[in-house]
Amino acid sequence: MALDDEAFKGSSIDRRTFLSVAAATGAALALPNAVAAEVEHPALTDRAAFVVNATPDDYEVPVVIEFDAAAGVPEDFETEYTDPDWGVDDQTAPPTAVTRSEPTPAAHARLDADELGSVLDEFDDYVEAVAYSMGANPWWHLEDPYADGVFPPVEESRDWLSFEESVQGIRYLEEEVAPDRINFYSIGESPGWNNQFTSEDPDPNDVYVTEVTNDVDDEASFDEKDKVVYSLNIHGDERAGTEAGCRIIEDIAYGEAPDFEELLDDVVLLFLFTNPDGWVSRKPETEIPWVADHNWNFQRGSASGLDTNRQYPTMGWTDPSFWPAEPVDTPDVRPDDPDGRGYHEMVPDSLAIVEHFRDYDNVEFLCDYHGMYTADHMVFNLETNAPFTHDKTHDLDEVSIQIGEAMADEWGSIEAEPLASDIIAASETEYGSPSLPGGDSYDGLLDWGTIYDSLAYQVTGAFLGWAGQPEEFGGLGAVTVAPEVIISNHFGDAIKVWKPYWSRHYETAYRLSMREYARMTAAETDATVATDGQDTAYVSSDELTRRSADLPHTNESPGQGQGPGQDRATEVRRRHETVQPGPDGRSSVNTSAGESAHSLFVHFQGLSTATQGTVRLVNPAGNVVKEIDLADRDVRRHDFEDWFVRRPETGDWNVEINTDADVDVQTTLIESEGAPDPRDTLGYEQTEYVVNPMQFFDDLEPFVEDGDVNGLRVHDVRNGRLLRGQSGRRHYDKLVVSHDDGIDDDRYISAIEGFVEAGGDLVLTDSGVNLLGVLDVGDAADIDGDDVSDIEVNFANLEDRDFDHDLLAGIRPRQQEMWKGSQLGYTTGVDQPATVVDEDVFREANGEVAGTIGGEGVGAGRLAAGDAEITVLGSVLPPAQQTELHPFGMADYAVSFMGHTLLCNALGFQQRRYVDGELVGTYGEVR
Repeated sequence: MALDDEAFKGSSIDRRTFLSVAAATGAALALPNAVAAEVEHPALTDRAAFVVNATPDDYEVPVVIEFDAAAGVPEDFETEYTDPDWGVDDQTAPPTAVTRSEPTPAAHARLDADELGSVLDEFDDYVEAVAYSMGANPWWHLEDPYADGVFPPVEESRDWLSFEESVQGIRYLEEEVAPDRINFYSIGESPGWNNQFTSEDPDPNDVYVTEVTNDVDDEASFDEKDKVVYSLNIHGDERAGTEAGCRIIEDIAYGEAPDFEELLDDVVLLFLFTNPDGWVSRKPETEIPWVADHNWNFQRGSASGLDTNRQYPTMGWTDPSFWPAEPVDTPDVRPDDPDGRGYHEMVPDSLAIVEHFRDYDNVEFLCDYHGMYTADHMVFNLETNAPFTHDKTHDLDEVSIQIGEAMADEWGSIEAEPLASDIIAASETEYGSPSLPGGDSYDGLLDWGTIYDSLAYQVTGAFLGWAGQPEEFGGLGAVTVAPEVIISNHFGDAIKVWKPYWSRHYETAYRLSMREYARMTAAETDATVATDGQDTAYVSSDELTRRSADLPHTNESPGQGQGPGQDRATEVRRRHETVQPGPDGRSSVNTSAGESAHSLFVHFQGLSTATQGTVRLVNPAGNVVKEIDLADRDVRRHDFEDWFVRRPETGDWNVEINTDADVDVQTTLIESEGAPDPRDTLGYEQTEYVVNPMQFFDDLEPFVEDGDVNGLRVHDVRNGRLLRGQSGRRHYDKLVVSHDDGIDDDRYISAIEGFVEAGGDLVLTDSGVNLLGVLDVGDAADIDGDDVSDIEVNFANLEDRDFDHDLLAGIRPRQQEMWKGSQLGYTTGVDQPATVVDEDVFREANGEVAGTIGGEGVGAGRLAAGDAEITVLGSVLPPAQQTELHPFGMADYAVSFMGHTLLCNALGFQQRRYVDGELVGTYGEVR
């Protein structure tokens, strides 16, 4: 039959829609008037008819069926399709149908085309209307939908909450139930998919915020209150945050959330529905260009094909293949984009979120709820890359403790029933093999550390990285954390199946999490440093300072910058290509690097649909420098980070793809003799900055209970400022040196030796560890310059740790990463600096080893020097790296909780933590 308009006359689907759907389903559809299997009935709404006839025959369409009011639900229907004995503990999907008799008789059912046709034939005299109805509440489409509540308990839910259902439900709660507590409104729109039912292309979705507090419309009170933000679904396929958040909103609206009730006079709860595109993508009318056969899964990112958690204007290193959403002076078109696209087209959702949330005052916490595969704990709390001050570092750690205690109160341990059995069943259903977390922290329920500590990778451009950075650099200055819960992601194109027996547990876990963040927001917290009256000096140096004025493309001179003040061209070459499997399954994409090649980035879309094969990056010499085995289930194909090559060799680079799926490949090659110009690369101006890692001590000083913390310069030390004149008595008790500026200055080195000989403790960090090679004092005299090495590592992790050593007091076994690189300009390549000491030599000098770095030497340890001690920390306060693209400024430092605690322990400080005036914990001992 010809594909002309005549073939579609009288059909519920027109020619244009049919062609669009056919393309999206791999031409698996048949002409609507050419097959006998088409379901037709006057009771079907247009949308229901579209869905059931535009999907494969075995697709189970969620429909709500209204029956004749006088006849009620047919008894034969109840017998055939419902299961009154079903219970959530059966560890199965909900029954095919559920029914109600009041206020109107109806059924909600999941039926394939044959089943729906049979129902319409058999019960034709009873059926009045059939509507497509995806969602948790079976009746949300009908009259009086909320007789039993807006969002049903997970145990009684038909499916995950749908986008339209949630919007309608929260609007009802705002308007009809608690207008004095809830404001619900749109702050912008998503990019939007092609809607194959309405033919709208794109069909954007609203990005909603729900504000919850007492007297929500009292503007002055609202502004004054502290705020906690819950980002519920930045990745559309990670549903746990939305399932918990919507139900909390309802409970608060009805006054049925006692744990939150007492907080609402003092705190605003902000619920952000971050990624509507990823949420609605599961609808059959959605066309997903990179999914040839629409599989009705949620999508991780937006309709732009972007990861919605990589497009924010974070300080430090920026991946040029991302679209950082800075709403101030946003370029209309990104430079050198091959398709001429702009930020408002690609990331309108992120732009709206950044602009809106900057208007809130007093954002204390921002929590971005995620889902992961299996892990050794049920939930991880990820410390984000933002640079936190002393007090915020402790708030972040303390709230994790409170969540752990709450989970322990709820379950006791991961082996509690039915939790354990449900995890085992869900993991077998989702991944094909049963598993149960076996971690030690809170008996397998919760653990925490940095992103790398927990997931073994790092990121740039993340939502929480932006929100946690200081307000002067465009952030919110909030404490930001990303909870992750297990069995909340799927492998490849495996269909994500509703498992209420498991979902009830992750909804509970995240409800507890949200409660504890709200409580911490309301609490009065403090963290101090006790030194027993000891005074500390640190040696600063201009060698540690980084200024935007020193960049080759800037004319500004903040501070005392001595930059060249001239433009140097940056060339960006972007290539975007969809690779289809060839006859032998192998295809390739290439790009050519010139002599001034600065960096190469390779980004993929579609790897999640591949089930086998390999992807390789081959350099001009023919060597494989990066590789992924797609058959390996441990590969994170859904959120695979870019391949990144610093200073690629001149010549042709090839991305070789041998898979069973179409893969979208984007390459970005930057040619620049110096740091890339953000104007040429992204269209943004360079943000001005002057940063120095010694700012850590200035920021710590206000929290010191007793004793002074003072900065000195090299010449202050060489001129005798460490001692009190000729008395031999010390002016300070502790000295920190984090650089090797002055290492060739004999008077400077002699002054440090005299300080140690007088009983002063010396802490050497980062390149300051090189001073061990020239110091002739105590056990350091046994170490030569050749025994100390400057190295570069992928991540500054402390390994081979001795947890009995006091340097590691208060540090958890999961915590390895001492500082977070991206906001200091470091990449995910091997470029993070460390200075280490040969371990054999260090031990032969009677040194105590607390940990190593990179397998190359001592990264944390201590040497004796009479009554004094010399402590070594090989990588914790490095200077920022300016060689990579960093349009939005730099941080002074970005120590993790672990790095922060290492420094305090090295100095012999005791950290003291208070909540509502009560001492709740101490870390380390005064020494």
